[in-house]
Amino acid sequence: MSVMLYKHPGQHDIHGDKFDYIIVDEADVDAKVKEGWSKSTDEAKSGPVAKPAARRARKPKAEE
Repeated sequence: MSVMLYKHPGQHDIHGDKFDYIIVDEADVDAKVKEGWSKSTDEAKSGPVAKPAARRARKPKAEE
C-alpha cells in the first residue's frame, strides 16, 4: 500500500497552505519520518515533535 507524506512549507497547495509531498511504500514510512517527513499536513505544519529536555534534579538544601 502507498502512503503520502508531507513537508511544510512546499510548492503544492494543499489544505489552504503550501506543502511538499512524496508517495512511499508503507514499509518505508518510518525511515522517511526520521528524515523529516510527516504523516499529515497538521503534523508537517507543527514541525518535528521535540523530545522534552531532561530535567536535572535539585540539590537538597543544606541542613542547619
